[in-house]
This record gives sequence, structure tokens and C-alpha cells, in this order.
Amino acid sequence: MKTSYIWNLSQGRPFPVELWKHSKIKIQVNQIGFADLDQVSITQNDIHILFVQVSLKEWKEVESKIVSLFEGSPFVSLILVSSEDGAVQIQEMVHSKPKYLVLENPLHVRELRMILDRTIQSESYKAAALDIGNSCLENVGFFEGVFSLAHQEYEESKKENEALRSILQFEELVKRSQAGISSALDRVNDMKNQELIELHQRVKAIQQLDELREKELKQALELQKATEEVLNYSRIEEMNLDKILRAQDRLFEYTEQEIKELVEENRALKKKLGLL
Repeated sequence: MKTSYIWNLSQGRPFPVELWKHSKIKIQVNQIGFADLDQVSITQNDIHILFVQVSLKEWKEVESKIVSLFEGSPFVSLILVSSEDGAVQIQEMVHSKPKYLVLENPLHVRELRMILDRTIQSESYKAAALDIGNSCLENVGFFEGVFSLAHQEYEESKKENEALRSILQFEELVKRSQAGISSALDRVNDMKNQELIELHQRVKAIQQLDELREKELKQALELQKATEEVLNYSRIEEMNLDKILRAQDRLFEYTEQEIKELVEENRALKKKLGLL
């Protein structure tokens, strides 16, 4: 039974996928630190997948060693790179190298499991085709048919890897869109809060204006009342003055009558005395 070795290259980071059973291939995970990369044994008859968990700083330190030890090896099927802080930069560094696949952050365990499973299946078909070809060289047509099937499976696996990459990129876009929507909602809430504050200030200003108008109205009513009282007092004074004038007229009339009577009495008295 062939063995598929998954080399977890990291500084103490555990392999994130739980091991699964395969009907024809034994799957084994080996933990290797960056200082012990020379201890990775790439055997010819087995399947080898490198899973590199690094920070951007660590990648810059071990990249040259990974290139020299594994990149050119025909027995290393795939080099997966997972980085929390440097996925974009690492992708730019290795984008032209077909053996590399850089995973987006955060890591999706389900997609990683699918990539590993498809890679192991593809390499298994390739190995089976090679075994059949080596034992049946006389039957070239049969060999070519099996190898074509393996090649087709390999191409489909590459397409599935590209599809998975697209899924990861789409999920990243969805997350960014959700972050943008959340930010927009926060801005809308801030605007609403600002509008509420301004509305409260306008209501307060209207209340103060109403209080001022009510105060002015009270003052106007008091002024009107005082004016009416003054006018009433003036009318009373006018009425009293009229009464005084009429009384004086009556007094003058009465005095004139008395003077006339006194003049008549005086004349009558003078007649009696023979003075007239």
C-alpha cells in the first residue's frame, strides 16, 4: 500500500485537518520544524504533499530552503502555503509556480481537506498508471489509455483546485462586502444619532421660543390692562371735571339770580324811602 505523506512544516502549529481513511492509500502527517527541513525524506514510491504554515517573516526566512529542497523534486506533488498575515504577498511571490497553492486567511478546513483528498486521488491514479505501464509495456495501447485516464483525472483535479481557489476568493469578497455593509450601517446609525441630537436641539429651541413668546404675550396683556386702567381713570377724571363745570355753571346762574333779586329789593326800598 502506498503512503501519502503530508509534511506539516511549521513552528509548533498543529495540522488543522483530522486524518481520514483511504481504501488504497495510507495517509500520514509528519510534523517538521523549520530548523529541521533537511530531515524531510522524499521517497520515490510515495506521495508527498507539503503544508507550510508560516508568518510572512518566517516565509522570507525559509523560502530559499524550500525552493532548493522541494520545489524541483518530481516526487513532491503540491506545496500548500497558509499564512495569517502574508497570504497576499506570498501569492505574488509564487503565482507563476504551478506546484504552489496559497490559501486565503482565515483557513477553511473543509476546502483544505478537499484539496488534499483530490491531490492524493490524482497522484494515486498517476502512480497506478505508471505501475501498469511498467508491467505491461507490450500492451502500449492499454497503457496509453490508462495514462490518459490518469492525465484526465489530474487535469480535472487542477480544475477543481482552481475552482476551490475561486471559492476561497469569492468568500473573501463576501467577507469584505459584509465588512463594507457593516461599516455603512455604522455610518447610517451615526447619522441617525446626529439627526436625533439636532432634532432634540431644535425642539429645545422651539420650546424656548414658545416660552419667550408666552412671556411677551403676558407682558403685552399686562400693558394692555394698565393702559385700559389709565384710560378708565382718565374717563373718570373727565366725568368729574364735567360735573364740576356744571356745578359752577349752576352756581353762577344762582348767584346772578340773587344779584337781580337784591337789585330789585334795593330799588323797592329806595322807592319807599322816596329816594327815587
